[in-house]
Amino acid sequence: MYRFLIMLMILASVVQANVVENALDKAADLALAESRYWHLLLHMPKDVSEVDDPAFFLAPDGRENAGAELNATITALYGETRFDDNATGCRFPARRAWLQERLGLEGLPALQCTAYETLVRKMDPQSVTLVFSSAHINSPASMFGHTFLRIDSSYESKMLSYAVNYAAGADPDKENGIVFAIKGLFGGYPGFYSLLPYYEKLKEYRDTEQRDVWEYDLDLNHDEVMAMIRHIWELKGVYNWYYFFDENCSYNMLWLMEIARPDVDVRGHFIYHIIPMETVHATEEEGLVHAKHYRPSKRTLLLAYERVLDKRGETEALALADGVLEPREVLDDPVRDAQMKRYTLEAASELAEYRLMKGKVDKAAYSERFHKILSARAALGKGETLPVTRPRNPDEGHRATRALAATGWRDGNPYQRIGIRPAYHDLSDSDVGFMPGTQIEFLDLEARYDRDGAAVEKATIVSITSIAPQSAFFSPFSWRMRAGWDQSFLSRDAVFGTTVGAGFAAGGRWGYGYLLAEPEIFITDKGYGAFNTTAGVLFETGGGSKLAGEGGYRFYADGMRQWTGRVEHTSRISQNNALKLFFDYTEKTDGPQRSFSAAFVHYY
Repeated sequence: MYRFLIMLMILASVVQANVVENALDKAADLALAESRYWHLLLHMPKDVSEVDDPAFFLAPDGRENAGAELNATITALYGETRFDDNATGCRFPARRAWLQERLGLEGLPALQCTAYETLVRKMDPQSVTLVFSSAHINSPASMFGHTFLRIDSSYESKMLSYAVNYAAGADPDKENGIVFAIKGLFGGYPGFYSLLPYYEKLKEYRDTEQRDVWEYDLDLNHDEVMAMIRHIWELKGVYNWYYFFDENCSYNMLWLMEIARPDVDVRGHFIYHIIPMETVHATEEEGLVHAKHYRPSKRTLLLAYERVLDKRGETEALALADGVLEPREVLDDPVRDAQMKRYTLEAASELAEYRLMKGKVDKAAYSERFHKILSARAALGKGETLPVTRPRNPDEGHRATRALAATGWRDGNPYQRIGIRPAYHDLSDSDVGFMPGTQIEFLDLEARYDRDGAAVEKATIVSITSIAPQSAFFSPFSWRMRAGWDQSFLSRDAVFGTTVGAGFAAGGRWGYGYLLAEPEIFITDKGYGAFNTTAGVLFETGGGSKLAGEGGYRFYADGMRQWTGRVEHTSRISQNNALKLFFDYTEKTDGPQRSFSAAFVHYY
C-alpha cells in the first residue's frame, strides 16, 4: 500500500510536470510574453516594469524579464502549496484569469480566495467613473488638480461607492515644503494604490480642501470592470516610486483603464509629463466617457449663499456658526423674510461644518450647534433651492502646452517673439475650465528677434500665483512666487530673479483686484535685491475673454526706483486658440521701454 501511494504521487508529479510543460510551450508558441496585455499586467511599457516592489514579481528577474515572469506565474499557478488567500492564484487573480482564457489551463488547483471574494461582494462593482477634483486654491501641490477612479455598485447612491486612489506615501503637512517638493519631483517617495469609501474622498476634496469635483462616467461593460477589479487587487500594498511630473497619481489610473479595455491607449497620449486634466482629455479622446456630472465644493456652496444673502444674513450666518447667536432668534424674527431665514440657517450649517473640518471648533460644540441650526431650519419647511452657478466643465478649457508667435513694436522698432510653455495656465489665459485667479507655469520660454538680433525675452523656470479674493465667509491671502529670467528689471537684457510675495485681493463676479508685496533677489553686476509693490486687476470680458492689468513700483537696494506696467487682453477664439494684445511699460537705466505686440497662441 505504501509503495502504491508513492507510485501514485510520482505519477501525479510526472503528469503535472507535463501539464506545466505543455502550458509553457503553448505560451511560447502564442508569444504571450510579448503580448500587450501581459505587459499591461506587469506595468511594463517597454522592457522594465514601472512597479518597483519586488513583491509584485514571482521570477527573480521578473521586473526586467516579461518571459521569465510569465513562466514563473504559470508554474506557480500549477504548483500551489497553499489553497487559501496565500495562493498565487488568489494573490494574482487577473493573471490567473487571463492565462486561463488564453491558454485554456486545465487542472489548476481549486482555491478559496476568501479575502478577494469578500471584497468583491462588498464592492458589488458595476461601473467605473473617472473623478477629477479641481485645483485647491492656495495649495501649490494641488494646483494641477487630481484624478482617481470610482467603482460604483448597484446601489443608486454614489456615496456607497469605492474610490481607487494613487498617491505618494508622504504627509505634506509633516514634511518640510522644500524637501517634499524635491522628493516628489525625483522619486523620493513610494507611491501606493488605495481603496477607500468614496464619501471619504469627497469629504477630503470637496469639503475640506474646497475643490469642485467633476465625474466622468466610463463606458465599460461588466467584464471590463471586473478585469480592472482583479488587477486592483494585485496592486494592493505594492509600491512604485512616485514622480510628480510623469509617474504620478493620474498616470497610474491610466494603467487600470487599459487593463479594463486593452484596445485603448490612453498612456500613448503622453510623452514626458502627465497633468491630471490632460488625462481626462485623453480619456475622452479614446471614447471612454459617456456621461459627466458636477459636485460643487463647500466653498462654492458658501459663495452661492453669499450671493443670495444680504449683509445682515451674512452676519447672522457667521454668528450662528460661531455660536454667538441662537438659531431661535433668527427663527422668531417677525421682520425677516422666511426664505432669507432659510438661506441664513442653511449657510450657518455649512459654515459650522466647515469650521469643524478646519479644526476651529471641537466636535461636541459643533454637534450641539449644528443640531440647533438644523432644527430651526426644519421648522421653516421646504423653501427655494439655492441657485448654484455651474462653472464651465474643465474639459472645455485649453490644453496644457502653449505655443506663441507675436509681432509688434518696441520703442518704435519692429520685433518678433516666439515662445513655448509646456505647462499650464497663467492669469491672463482664459478662465474657461480653470479656477479664476490661479497660475502655474513651468519652463515658459520666449525668444525675440529685433534690430539687434536674437535674444532671450523670458525664461521662466516656475511661476505660481494664487489670487484669492476676500469675501464675507472667507479671508484667504493671495501670494505669488517666481523664478527665472525676464525683462522686468532695469537692464534691457533678461535678468535672473526670484521672488516670493503675498497680499490680498477683493472683487466679485465681474472681476477682482489685488495688491502684493514682493521681496526679490536678482543677479546683476549692479545689484542683488529689491522690493516690489504690485497692484493688478483682472476682468472677464465675455466669451471666455479676459483683460489683465498690472502695475508695479520697485525699490532697489542701491536706491534706484522703477515703474513697470502691463496691460494684456486675451480674446478666446476657440478652446485651444486665442489672440493676445500686449502693452508693456518698463523703466530702464537708459530710459523707459514701451512695447506693443499682438500674439497668436495655440494650446495643445
